[in-house]
Amino acid sequence: MGPLGEEVRAAPTESEIANLKRLAAGIIKSQGNRFVKELLRNKDIRIGENKNDFERNLTEAIQTGALRLDDVKNWLKDVEGWGNQHVYLYKISTTLRKDLTKPKIRARVESAGLKELWDKETVLEFPDEPQLSSIAFDDLALRLLWQESSPGWTAEPEKNYEKEEGLDMYEYRAYRKIETRAITRFEAHLDTGIAGLFIANPIQDEEHQKAFNKAKRVIGLLMNFQSLERAQVDISAVSRNLDQGNIPNSNNQVPEVKAQRSRLASGGAYVEFAANSKDKAYWEEPAIQNVRKAVKTQQLKAFHGGDGVFNFQASSDPGGLTRTLRVQLYGDGNRVRLWAQMNADEVWTILAKLCRYETVGRQA
Repeated sequence: MGPLGEEVRAAPTESEIANLKRLAAGIIKSQGNRFVKELLRNKDIRIGENKNDFERNLTEAIQTGALRLDDVKNWLKDVEGWGNQHVYLYKISTTLRKDLTKPKIRARVESAGLKELWDKETVLEFPDEPQLSSIAFDDLALRLLWQESSPGWTAEPEKNYEKEEGLDMYEYRAYRKIETRAITRFEAHLDTGIAGLFIANPIQDEEHQKAFNKAKRVIGLLMNFQSLERAQVDISAVSRNLDQGNIPNSNNQVPEVKAQRSRLASGGAYVEFAANSKDKAYWEEPAIQNVRKAVKTQQLKAFHGGDGVFNFQASSDPGGLTRTLRVQLYGDGNRVRLWAQMNADEVWTILAKLCRYETVGRQA
């Protein structure tokens, strides 16, 4: 104990410092500086005025022990692998919810031969292939996590050099390898009745379908996945209703979502509304808004929603979003695309809103 009764932690070992530097480099590459800065602020560690200051201060904090591996482990649970991904969204039926208890899940984990993954720490793992890394059940939520290494290269111009050989001059350009992790996760939240399968791989990449199939197989060992699929959220209905419910009206209601693009389809035809700017709602043009208002709520069931791009607005309400976040809804693919890096609270706030818009007339 310290002089005031505070617990004094041992100085970080060389191994911990090396592991944390490696992990931090990957975080910066995949998450950007935004979330790392929040971590430093929370630990009262100086950030600096520019990128060089930031990276130098981060390295110093690791070397001195001001930032420890446990700090990063706890922080990563909220920020790593959230946002900038595709989401398949489900509602958990009452029957399925009754079947998802911690004792039953743990028994199924053991019978599936996955006992060693129960509550396993995953923070330092960089497997070459997608690998189920952890299964946990806490706070009324079942959580499965898959990790894989996703190496990249960053330019290091200060290490560039030229070399003359005979009559030729060669220029060598240096790149430093940075390891990041691609995260696939499944979470079923029993308190809200919402589940999501999150995949970071691009939809056009064959790895995306492989990740989906691998996750589906494991989830099927722990619950009735067919029952879950039957309750998949109808994203085409969500897109249609989300647009309809956020067109400005005579009550001066402030829309919580701005539709940059929205498509309504019926039979073999469709009509699409779109703004030229990704930060603007199409209905901010009065003439276009008047046309869109011609579709009344009672007429909506004649349409299904196609591609829709929505900007969820920041709100001063308790538990609301603190910044604008861009989301794309694919009616045909029945999936959600989160276009920004987020934290867990931001993701689940948006998904809960989407679920509430599945029914015509319902608003978040």
